Amino acid sequence: MTTLPPPAAAPAPARAAMRPPQYQVLKKDRHTTKVTIDRWSITAVKRPILNIKEVETLRSDRAEKSLGLPLPEMTFGNNSLILSYSGSAGSSSTSPSAGSAASSSASTSGEEVQISFNALDALEAVAVGEGWEERVGGGVQVAMADQWGKNRYAFLVADTSRSNPSALLTDVPLPTTPVKPHDWTYSGTHAGSVAGPSRFGPSSTHQIPMTLLARQDPILDQILFYEDVPLFEDELHDNGESILNARIRVMPHSLFVLARLFLRVDNVLFRMFDVRMYHAFGSGEVIREVSGMEAEYDDVRAMLEKPSDLSPLTDANFVHRAMTHLASRPKEERTSSRTGKPWPGLGKRVEVLRLPTEASALDQAAEGVRQLGIS
Repeated sequence: MTTLPPPAAAPAPARAAMRPPQYQVLKKDRHTTKVTIDRWSITAVKRPILNIKEVETLRSDRAEKSLGLPLPEMTFGNNSLILSYSGSAGSSSTSPSAGSAASSSASTSGEEVQISFNALDALEAVAVGEGWEERVGGGVQVAMADQWGKNRYAFLVADTSRSNPSALLTDVPLPTTPVKPHDWTYSGTHAGSVAGPSRFGPSSTHQIPMTLLARQDPILDQILFYEDVPLFEDELHDNGESILNARIRVMPHSLFVLARLFLRVDNVLFRMFDVRMYHAFGSGEVIREVSGMEAEYDDVRAMLEKPSDLSPLTDANFVHRAMTHLASRPKEERTSSRTGKPWPGLGKRVEVLRLPTEASALDQAAEGVRQLGIS
């Protein structure tokens, strides 16, 4: 048994006089909370999983046409985490209407940037279509995976005499059209949706200050706002679990987002795809770190303190520490049973988004006037 090193201790806080930006936390209803701070408006919507009527509406409107795959067993299609930044002095926000599936298609003004996380945008990044394993990579096989993955409900759809066939497997109703081959583990690589004039670009000089974020000073690092928004969960037909959620933490000095896909395929592998976003108030930029890891199931299991207790294998934090430790080993000591094209989520990249300012908004307006030929 390999002993997993304990989590790093938080450094001693360095106190300094600090006045946080003005902020206000609002609760619009029992499903929606919102905080406004600095020039940010942040909205978290947490509703129940899609009901049968909502799923059928999505299938006719978007899901079967656009996604080409069955929805996860628990799809929180009305949930979202939306961060809106206004380049002008007044703040603005865009929130999804109650009862409608969340989408990143909301319009923004010229100087507003919106970053959002929701289930349907994330599912659009899941590989689909014939030969997706060779074209995209990252295919995972377990017993019956091929038959189940092509159409997980095919044998039920064929028997129309059942009065309630959906109850045999899931609360999600049966698809009415054949499902394309798809990544049955839902191992997408969605890093969030961005609307507005700014985009993330690669950076070799930026990094997220994890030491600062690990600090736990009761004054300097007071949690002003926190939400954990579930986006989807699926038990992979009793072969493990695939879970996507987005968390946000707002402190006097900054905001931090972690959107995490956690995949466990029993006796096969673990995967983790993390999207971290950090903004220091007043900095004029958002740093995004996108990273993905993969490890053999048995290698992670070998790090259990009690081999007979498998419960830590369902804890994403334990698995993350274990995978990080395994990744630090020399290449010759690592094991892998993967064949074919590797999963595209592997690796790490850091990107930066420059936030618009009032000056940049004025420049855009002036350019528009010049293009119209108005002097």
